[in-house]
Amino acid sequence: MKVFAISLGCPKNTIDTEEALASLGSIDEGLKLVNNLRDADLLIVNTCGFIEDAVSESIDTILAVAKEKTDRQVLVVMGCMVQRYGDDLKKELPEVDIFLGTGSPQSLVTLIKEQVIQKSGSPGARILTTPPWRAYVKISEGCSNRCTYCLIPMLRGKEISRPVTEIVSEIDWLVSKGVKEITLVAQDLTAYGNDGKTLVDLLETLVEDTDLPWLRLLYLNPGKVNTKLLETIALNTAICSYLDVPVQHASTDILRSMGRRYDKKYIEDLMYKINNLLPYASLRTTVMVGFPGETEDDFQSLRNFVEKWKFDHLGCFIYSDEKECVANKLPGKVSPDTAMARKDEIMKLQARISRTKKSDMVGRVEQVLVEGVSPETELLLVGRTRYQAPEVDGVVYLNKGTADYGEIVPVKITGSHVYDLVGEFI
Repeated sequence: MKVFAISLGCPKNTIDTEEALASLGSIDEGLKLVNNLRDADLLIVNTCGFIEDAVSESIDTILAVAKEKTDRQVLVVMGCMVQRYGDDLKKELPEVDIFLGTGSPQSLVTLIKEQVIQKSGSPGARILTTPPWRAYVKISEGCSNRCTYCLIPMLRGKEISRPVTEIVSEIDWLVSKGVKEITLVAQDLTAYGNDGKTLVDLLETLVEDTDLPWLRLLYLNPGKVNTKLLETIALNTAICSYLDVPVQHASTDILRSMGRRYDKKYIEDLMYKINNLLPYASLRTTVMVGFPGETEDDFQSLRNFVEKWKFDHLGCFIYSDEKECVANKLPGKVSPDTAMARKDEIMKLQARISRTKKSDMVGRVEQVLVEGVSPETELLLVGRTRYQAPEVDGVVYLNKGTADYGEIVPVKITGSHVYDLVGEFI
């Protein structure tokens, strides 16, 4: 069987796609991923349904695939958008043969065949869609935070953490396949807790029991980042000094309306703590503008916060008014034009900060994971430092020397752009 798969949205969706492919591989050892949908027997689109823009992208993608679909092909649509809209999609998208929500990607087999011939291999078995030297590992599913603007608890249920032994087994399997970089993902990594084990316990076990060069953490809820976690990252070189801490805002009033369980003073104190314990760490955050009730003073508080702390990486999003969310009922809606102007101002500020940050790295020698040929020109290789997460941050353009894809090698940084670096092998 030949399969064409598209995974939209976050890395957690990527993992769900990989697990679905592995379950199909368990009944068809000849399963093959193809890049051209016309060559495929099975077409899979894993959707995101988090906000209106994500839903629109998912629908556009489904329609584009369905337009090329032939009678011999089966089109599967799965993921968060299916979970959110359910049976309504069957009426709107008759071109789709199979719908599957977020509950169990492995159950795709039972929808395609009446009976599964054999089960998947190891826990967490997947067919990787990422390059063979890096992979995502999901340590928990769902979320119990109940932020007023977020649909995740409705789409994926309450937070449920995986056992440590299962995570270790999966990472051992990935390392045996040649993976050099594991990125741990969850809606909230800091909420991890299984059989009395915390995120710190999990990290210490992974460092001790697995042979992994780079371990990266994404999505640390600021309200649960404690001293012990920061010390654990500082003491273990296998854990990348990279923190993704989405603060969302810097106005106490807006944070309270968002349902975030901290105030402005708390996040200011947290920034000082991170700077003291991990002075060389790369810090990423996300912020939201245009939330209901956001005044000009609230926005200036956020702007000043971004300017003060000079994040290495920052994403800014405009609030999306989703009818199922509590925030939908809040007064004080911000006009789209005002929200867009605020986003533009934050991103222009961040561009200036990023340009300076990248310029400060020139002359340093950094370990770089070589990713392959640049999509912009075959004359350059590209890679990433420990301070750049895959797919969301910049890259290092390598203009002198050569190395095998998937190698981690020393590189001298010789130049910089707004978000990217330039280097040469040494």
